[in-house]
Amino acid sequence: MSMLNSAKELVLPKLFTLLRYCTRLPIGCMQQFRALSSFSDVAEVGVSDRGHERKPVVAVAMSGGVDSSVAALLLKRQGFEVFGLHMQNWDSQDEKGMHVCPGDQDYEDARKVCKQLGIDLFQVDYHRRYWLDVFESFTREFSMGRTPNPDLPCNQYIKFDALLEQALHMGADWLATGHYARLSQSQEGSWQLLRGVDRNKDQSYFLASVGQAAFHKVIFPLGSLLKSEVRKIATEAGLQTANRRSSAGICFVGRRQFSEFIAEYVDMIPGPFVSVTDKAVLGTHTGLPAYTFGQRARIAGATEAWYVVGKDVKNHIVFVAQGSAHPALYCKSAVADSLFWISGQPPKNLQVNKPLNCLFKARYAQALRACSVSLLYARPDEMSVQRDFSTAIDGFKPSQFCCMQNVSDGSSSEDPTSLLKVHFQSPAKAITPGQALVLYSGDICLGGGLIHFPGPTLFEV
Repeated sequence: MSMLNSAKELVLPKLFTLLRYCTRLPIGCMQQFRALSSFSDVAEVGVSDRGHERKPVVAVAMSGGVDSSVAALLLKRQGFEVFGLHMQNWDSQDEKGMHVCPGDQDYEDARKVCKQLGIDLFQVDYHRRYWLDVFESFTREFSMGRTPNPDLPCNQYIKFDALLEQALHMGADWLATGHYARLSQSQEGSWQLLRGVDRNKDQSYFLASVGQAAFHKVIFPLGSLLKSEVRKIATEAGLQTANRRSSAGICFVGRRQFSEFIAEYVDMIPGPFVSVTDKAVLGTHTGLPAYTFGQRARIAGATEAWYVVGKDVKNHIVFVAQGSAHPALYCKSAVADSLFWISGQPPKNLQVNKPLNCLFKARYAQALRACSVSLLYARPDEMSVQRDFSTAIDGFKPSQFCCMQNVSDGSSSEDPTSLLKVHFQSPAKAITPGQALVLYSGDICLGGGLIHFPGPTLFEV
């Protein structure tokens, strides 16, 4: 099968032609094109290592949803040689009460679409790697009182590492996905991650920890399209997935009743709901992992709405405040750890110990807002195992309602840990330990880190 023959090089002018079709922007001079479907000469692109002209080969990560289906359709229409890869990362049969695996339907939908398109589909099994690289960390973070987002490590370690390696091994020149994001090239030659044109569907937030090496071999065919346009393309083509509901829930685990799901993997110890206003005990919760900052607490018997504003892990307390606009939900500062940068290094301002004014998201669905960030450094003892967060790092103190536990990475290094100190231009709501804080300069995603703790709330100040 020719698509499984590995190509070792592409003629440079034709490489730039190929990149044009994949919503990339080569160095400083190529206009961002509206969509893949506006081109027609791509079938001429590519040569094999034997000197015979051939089509460039693209592997498409086929999830069984409409986005990956349309990504494959657009690439096929433009003359690329395309095959699909479907990942199996989770076995629902291991869950209590799960007799039907939702992943089976995903695969069946992907298979039907690939049959419609006339392309091959291959299954790859990453159950073990997903468990080791994503899910174990996910459950460990919950046990510490944090609220992790598994989509970032899933993209970093599974889709844009293991799957990309598999695609290249099978002879693909590139891996394409259905993400709403774009890539461009900086004047220095490194790849930049850009927000998708569809601001409501932009997924650059979930890609912020993917490294440079991966972006050299990745394309995003949907980056310049709106979701409505993708649906229209799928409908007009009669694709099996045209009207399929968008995916949601835990990455590759899908839609679940979360509190029941997480209770299978993390100890759920009941404790009190405590009002931050008068320290009154208002009721009993089912376990800290079932709650996150900003969530409605749903206290039995309460006539008013109460919201989670913090946790005390040691004493199993969920702190709550009345009303969705309570000042205990807002803060003006935070510290982030586990830093990651798209370029592979911090922005220049941070490298010379100067503050950086930029934009941020602290949750996927949030609009971009202004902040100022700077680097600070923590000693090993400040990041030690199960350190109570009641003490400050470099004079930067957390909210008194954020009493988490922390674990080190097991390193014996005496070098200080790099952290990111963040000042929000206006008060930010529900800044949650464990969630990704992603930074932007306009449309360019810079990288970011994981929220270590929020600063004092407006209620405390």
